[in-house]
Amino acid sequence: MITSCNHCQKPLNEKSRICPHCGGENVRHATGTTLACPRCACSLKENEYRGSIIDLCPGCAGLWLDVEEFDYHASERDTFADPAIPRTYRKKPFEEKKGYLRCVRCDALMVRKNFRKISGVLIDICRDHGVWLDAGELEQIRCFIANGGLNNSQDKKIAANSITLSKLASEITDLNTLFKTLNKWDVKRILLQGL
Repeated sequence: MITSCNHCQKPLNEKSRICPHCGGENVRHATGTTLACPRCACSLKENEYRGSIIDLCPGCAGLWLDVEEFDYHASERDTFADPAIPRTYRKKPFEEKKGYLRCVRCDALMVRKNFRKISGVLIDICRDHGVWLDAGELEQIRCFIANGGLNNSQDKKIAANSITLSKLASEITDLNTLFKTLNKWDVKRILLQGL
């Protein structure tokens, strides 16, 4: 679907965050000032959490954190400074979550992802505005980080990349062999590459 850039008004794919014409960042605008829980529709209440103001649902105890708040509270910098985090992390089974939730700021459907792909904590993300965490998920994420989860996540990513590179190297070798076999008597190849 095509929309127009917030900055230069030129046509832009609505999924593009950066405008290819002017380089401006396109963020969906918030729809209203009162925030409602995407699960139970209660009005969210502002609460102080470790120096930040977060929005808490009094009904289901879910949390809304704006992008900067989530990035800070899910960082090693803040997590390692918290002595209340348990010493071990136990991955809980996935809870069945029905349907996708809407962003509390812009009312667009959010994307559901497993935090760092291995934590077992399914979070709902609006790329423009923030993250919805159900009750207890922020504590699970912080415990995952404090107990080496980010290192494990990076180790798995490195192992996956190594396997992919090995497969690509094997495919390139196979293609080169096939090319040489098919073009064994091609005069240009013999002159330019040798036998």
